[in-house]
This record gives sequence, C-alpha cells and structure tokens, in this order.
Amino acid sequence: MAKIAIIYASGLGRTKKMAETIAEGAKTIEGVEVVLKDAYDAKIPEDIEGASAILLGGSTYNGKLNRAMDPVLEKLASVDLKGKVGLAFGSYGWHDVGVPTLIEKMKSFGMNVIEPGLSVVQVPDAKALERCFHLGRTVAKGVTN
Repeated sequence: MAKIAIIYASGLGRTKKMAETIAEGAKTIEGVEVVLKDAYDAKIPEDIEGASAILLGGSTYNGKLNRAMDPVLEKLASVDLKGKVGLAFGSYGWHDVGVPTLIEKMKSFGMNVIEPGLSVVQVPDAKALERCFHLGRTVAKGVTN
C-alpha cells in the first residue's frame, strides 16, 4: 500500500483546512494510506516511515514560515528523503514566505519537489479547496502507479 504523509502548521486554521482537504482527496484513491498530522503532534521518523510522498504545509506568520514547522524540519533533515516526492502548501496574508521556504528545505533534503506548490491568500475559498482536493487525488494517483 502506498503512503502519503501530510504534516502542517497552521496558526489560524487556514492551512489546516487545506491539509484536511488534500487528505480527503488522497483518500479517494484506493490503496493509499494517508497520515495527517499537525506539526505539534508529528512524530518523525515514525509518521513518514514508508511514505512515497511527504506533503508539508506551513502558513506565513510575521513574514516567516510558521515556527511550529521548525522542529519538524530539523528532524526531517536527519532522515534519508532522497527521491521522495515532496509538495508544499499553505496560506499567507501579504507575502508568501511559508511555501517557498518549505520548497527550498525539501530540495535540500534531496526530494523530488512538485513546484510551485500551492499557496492561498488568506482564507481558502471553495475554488482553492477544490484545488486542494484535486491535488491530493493527483499525488495519490502518482504514488500508486
């Protein structure tokens, strides 16, 4: 069975909603296990063990990636992620910093990053959530083929 790990940090619940919707989309593909964790609850390396794809969500707060992702990224740096599929997503207010920061980190881990990721301004509307759902399905289809 293919596995997708989705780990996110969300200050106001916006990136959390994106993560949940991505997970819903991924779960529609048969043969895919989805692990969805808030950054505070994530256990690395256990939660990503055996994952073909790792999706990281991080909102932008005060012009920086949400600090709750820092311990996750530190622990991921000590795991061999070369060749794993990576995707970044998140919401922001004025300047998108979270998603580009996650992309650069994943690249530094040797991951095959899907770019440009998915960034949403403020609260994800119905159209943005539809994109999240389809993104989850697309990633899930990709890891099962």
